[in-house]
Amino acid sequence: MISVYGRYKPKQSTMKRNYRKKQKNYCPQQDCKLYVLPDDIVMNCLTFVSRLDHGSLYLVSKLHRSLMLSPELYQARSLTGRTERCIYLCLSIPSDPFARWFAFYPKALDHPSRLLPIRPHLYQPPEASSVVAHGWGIYVIGGMIGRKRSSRVFFLDCRSHTWTNLPSMGFARASAAAGVVDGKIYVFGGCEKPNWVVEVFDPKTQTWDALSLNQPPPPDDMNSLMHEIAVIEEKDKTKKIFGLNEKGNGLLYIPSQGIWKTGNSDTNELRKGWHVIDNVIYSCVTGGWILWCETSDLESAAGEMKWRQVMGLDDLRGTLCASKLVNYGLDLPSQHLDGTFPGHKLSNSGPNMLVFWDCPAIGEWEVWCAEISLQRRKETGEIWATVEWSEVVTTIKFPYYRRPCHSKILYSLSFNL
Repeated sequence: MISVYGRYKPKQSTMKRNYRKKQKNYCPQQDCKLYVLPDDIVMNCLTFVSRLDHGSLYLVSKLHRSLMLSPELYQARSLTGRTERCIYLCLSIPSDPFARWFAFYPKALDHPSRLLPIRPHLYQPPEASSVVAHGWGIYVIGGMIGRKRSSRVFFLDCRSHTWTNLPSMGFARASAAAGVVDGKIYVFGGCEKPNWVVEVFDPKTQTWDALSLNQPPPPDDMNSLMHEIAVIEEKDKTKKIFGLNEKGNGLLYIPSQGIWKTGNSDTNELRKGWHVIDNVIYSCVTGGWILWCETSDLESAAGEMKWRQVMGLDDLRGTLCASKLVNYGLDLPSQHLDGTFPGHKLSNSGPNMLVFWDCPAIGEWEVWCAEISLQRRKETGEIWATVEWSEVVTTIKFPYYRRPCHSKILYSLSFNL
């Protein structure tokens, strides 16, 4: 609850019991002077600490670490409006055998540690996983290891930056369509053999179920790799999961009704890296253009999706056009995978768009980010953009004998923590 002074006030009995237990088992008395204060004051003080500085407090004592990772603290930050926007990036780096995750804080441009590395999971597939954000973390589902699909599922807790192995799916999948609807994760497509089985994961019970489908789609469509995925919400609050397969065919699954629909097609292979912001789909394409499409176009009578250009980004377009992650201009070692799973990524920070791209150079590889505000003009219906800031996020050094190629931004997800 919130006190009359605007502070978060946790349940006294629970918090005091936890503190006494921690003090008894873990922490020397001299480390716990802060906790002689009332519980609500302690928790209110901790909500002011930036997530970028949590690592320093972890080192003070085990009790400090326990408090900084407690669900009560994140509930307090949410209730008092002190959450921070954090973008989680996953990079594929040629000199590293593992997929590397980083936490990026776009508002902390002057902070020396605004990009925090996360310990990798040694068994995460290097590419073609489906990733969804739900609750306090990221679910990494399936993927490709060598030439084989995987059924394994991993969870990255974004509070503690620790990994958990979850129950595997019933089918091995790569580049499947996945989305969260009503607290459950739905996954379809991406199997090696044709099937129309939709699997659903319940985070509360930690179990997978296979759904029986009414009017299943053609098996060949379900077997395909899903190039693009979007979860859309209708005006009546009905949520749908849209997947665009490698043939350019669109599939819509409505979990609340358990039915399929055939969506519109988009056969232009240059439009990749979809991201939904305020129920509008955006895509960054070859030539550095950023396009947008109404979610209603996914199943309109026209049969084809209608894409329009985001206006006002001429200066940024020149920079994006020079990026190999956008135009695929360099000779990449795996032409098929790099054409199927592009490295450039769109994300968002609230209503604003974030664009990530690379600038390869001799001996190093820079990852750039720009934050873009968006405005729809009523008189024309156009969407105009303004670049709020643009700068280097990180620089990765290569050994002198390696060419600066095949590095990619695999996934990007946005959180309020």
